[in-house]
Amino acid sequence: MEKRNYIFCLGLALGFALAAPSLLRAQSPAAETLQQKVGLSQQSAPPTPTASTDPDLGEIDAVQRFPKPETFTFTTSQQFFYTDNVFYTNANQVGSTAYLGSYSASIVPYSLRDWTPRITFQYNMVRYGSAASGDFDNENLALSNQWVFSDDRAWSWTAAVNLSRFTSPHAGDRLFYSEVVYDNQIAHVQQLCKDVPLFFIAAYDLAYHQADPGDFDRLDNTLSFSLSYYPIAQVSVGPFVRPSARSYFTNTSFQHDRDDFNISEGLDVTWTPCKCVSLSADISRADDYSNNSGQSYSDTIPGLSVTGTLKF
Repeated sequence: MEKRNYIFCLGLALGFALAAPSLLRAQSPAAETLQQKVGLSQQSAPPTPTASTDPDLGEIDAVQRFPKPETFTFTTSQQFFYTDNVFYTNANQVGSTAYLGSYSASIVPYSLRDWTPRITFQYNMVRYGSAASGDFDNENLALSNQWVFSDDRAWSWTAAVNLSRFTSPHAGDRLFYSEVVYDNQIAHVQQLCKDVPLFFIAAYDLAYHQADPGDFDRLDNTLSFSLSYYPIAQVSVGPFVRPSARSYFTNTSFQHDRDDFNISEGLDVTWTPCKCVSLSADISRADDYSNNSGQSYSDTIPGLSVTGTLKF
């Protein structure tokens, strides 16, 4: 099989929630969905199936590959999408076109064969076409460590600390929400058929959110399952489903002993004409079911995105 690099792009076109400053309860979904869409934790990518041909021995499959991570990575993603529920409410929903500009830089200061520490800074800006009160800017700083603990490199564990702050661009860059996320993820990547470029990706994610205001302190337990199929080398098709159980620790006037079940599913098609550029089209839906009245919501989001990456 010809050697090629697979980039698994989960360019999820999810909406973001931010109501007017007086609506405190709408600030938490903005942070939640931003982390799902452009999260700083290590992404799981399909391995690269390789083979070589020897004139005497015939085709020989590569048993193990230990790629060295690039020291510097710069990425920008320009996404355009539509959401039918900007503020994540279950009544009087507001729809809008939207733009997400994301810029990130990461450095790997040192690495071993099975261990990769990484420092990443990311800036995101969200602008809604017909709901300007939902606009926000976001900065993230993430410190992560990834360990690969299987000989075939199919299993990995990533531990990360993510510091995130949200500001309002129409109110003098006023800080309205911030949080620290302590995250642990176990991921597994498996090629389902030796001669077919079809990969299965599964992960379990345990994340504690320490928020300011503290009304949104919570613990997330999330499973994710996805497929990545390459009909040709430059195109990937990836359906996914992601169920999550969320437990909130702070009781307020609008929530008491709150527990949510959130499930999102979607389909992404990505074309990578060269290793530095990819274009994606996707559609996703998120449904949140809460035991607190008025906290449930649903959202459907189609979108398009262009991503550029520079590594060295």
